[in-house]
Amino acid sequence: MTDDTNTQRKPLNTYQLASYGAPSMPLSMVALPLAVYLTPVYADSAGFGLSLAFVGLMLALSRVFDGITDPVIGFMSDRIRTRWGRRKPFVLIGMPIFMLGVWLLWIPPIEFREVTWLGMTFNTGYPYLLGVLVIMYVGATIKDVPYSAWGAELAQGYNERTLVMSWKEAFTVTGSLIGAMTPAVIVFWGYTKPTDNVYFLTIALVIVMPLLVFNMLYAVPEHPVKESNTQRLSLRESFRYVWANEPYRVLVIIFLFSTIGSAMTNSLSFFFVKHVLLAGDLYGFYLAPYFLSQIVAIPLWFKLSARIGKHRATMVAIFWYALWSCFIPLIAIAPQVWFDAFELSRVLSFLPDSWLVGMNAQFEGIPTGKFAFFIGVMCLKGSAIGALSALPYAMAADVIDLDSVRTGKKQGGAYFSIWTMTRKLAYALGLVVGTTAATIVGFNSLADPIENPNSMYSLIWLACLYSIVPAIFKFVAVPMLWRYPLTEEKLKQIQEDIDSGKQIA
Repeated sequence: MTDDTNTQRKPLNTYQLASYGAPSMPLSMVALPLAVYLTPVYADSAGFGLSLAFVGLMLALSRVFDGITDPVIGFMSDRIRTRWGRRKPFVLIGMPIFMLGVWLLWIPPIEFREVTWLGMTFNTGYPYLLGVLVIMYVGATIKDVPYSAWGAELAQGYNERTLVMSWKEAFTVTGSLIGAMTPAVIVFWGYTKPTDNVYFLTIALVIVMPLLVFNMLYAVPEHPVKESNTQRLSLRESFRYVWANEPYRVLVIIFLFSTIGSAMTNSLSFFFVKHVLLAGDLYGFYLAPYFLSQIVAIPLWFKLSARIGKHRATMVAIFWYALWSCFIPLIAIAPQVWFDAFELSRVLSFLPDSWLVGMNAQFEGIPTGKFAFFIGVMCLKGSAIGALSALPYAMAADVIDLDSVRTGKKQGGAYFSIWTMTRKLAYALGLVVGTTAATIVGFNSLADPIENPNSMYSLIWLACLYSIVPAIFKFVAVPMLWRYPLTEEKLKQIQEDIDSGKQIA
C-alpha cells in the first residue's frame, strides 16, 4: 500500500499554523518560571529557604523519572488508532494532569517544616517538591511528545517544516515574554518576590491553556496514517531502527550537550542578577527584552536557514551565542564607574521629571547602569535562542522521513520521545552540574547580597558557570553539524521514495 497522503495534502493555512503553535504560549509561560524561578522560589531567602544543592537534586531526580516515561508515551501514540487520531487524545488527557502539577508546584496547600522520620531529620519541602514535579512532568509527557510528533507530521517540505516550527517557536517565545513581563509589571504594585510572579502566571495558565488546546484540537487536522508496511514492529525493533538513523543519532548527541549548558544558565540566572549585579528586584526587567529579542530574530534565522540550510544556520547561532556569552564575566568584574553612562536616570532623562523622581525612588540603591548594559548584551545573546530552539525541532522532523523510507512506518512518537527523553536527562544533569558547582566554589544562595555578600572568587565563578561554561557545551555541536548529512536535496529524494512506496532495506 502506497502512502499517497503526501501528494493530497494541502498546505496549512495561517489560522491552522497559528492554532497549532498557540498552545506553546501557555506552556512557555510556565516553562520560563520553571527554568529560572524554581530555584529562587524554593532555594532563596525570599522564597521557601531550602538548600540550593538539594533543590537541584530533586529537580534532577524528577527529570530522570520524566525521561523514562517519554519512550512509553511515544511508542503508545505511534500505535494507537482512534476516530480522533493518534495524537489528539494524548494532548487532551495530559492537559489537566499538567495543570494540576503546576498549581501544586507554585501554590502549595501546606507549609513546609522540619520533621524526623526513621531517625532522619529533613524538610517536608523536598519530598513535596519531588512529588509535584513528577505529577507535572507526567502530564507534560502525555501531551508534549504526541504534540511534537503531530507537528512533524503536519508538513512535508524541508522549509515548510521550518515554518511550522517557527510558528510554534514564535508562540513559545511570546509566552516566555509574557512570563518575563509579568514581574516587570507587577513590581509597580509592590509584588517583587518570585513567589508573587509564579502565582499570577499560574492563574493565567489555568485560564488560557484549555482555550487554546481545545481550539487546536478542533482547527488543526491530524492526517490519516497510511503506511507501506502494515506489520507491527516490536518496541525493541522500533528502538533499533531509531538509533540506526545516523542523522538523528548525531542530532541527539549534539543537543544533549547544548541542553546541559541551557540548564546551567537557567538555574543560575536569577542568582547572577541578584548577587553579581545586585539587581534581584529588576530580574523581570531583564527577562522581557531578552525574550523580545528572540521573537524579533526568528524571521531572520528562518531566512538564513532557507538560504544556507538548517544545520549551518544552527552553527551560526551557536557562534553568535558564544560571542556575547564571553562578555558576561567581564561585566561581573568591571568597576561600577564604567557603567555610569548607562544609569537609567541618564538614559531616560527625556522623561518628565515626575516620572524620573518615581523611578529613582523605585530603583534606589540598585546599580542600574551595569544592569542596563547587561540587558543590552543579553538581547544580542538571546537573539540566537530562537534558532537554537526552532531549527533542531525542524531537523528532527526531517530525520523521521529517513526512518519512514527504511521501515515503511510512521514513528514520529518514538523519535520525539527519545529526543525529549535525552534532553530531559541532559537538563537534569545540567541542573546538578550548575547548582552543585556553584555550591562547591562557595556560593551561598541564601546570603544577603548587600549585608553579607558572597566572596568575589565565588561570584566570578558564578558568572562563568552562568555564561562561559554553557557556551563551551554548545560548541561541542559545531564539528558534528559541519558534517551533518541530511540536506534539503537529500530530503527531497527521501520524500520522493516515500511517495512512490519505495522501501529501503
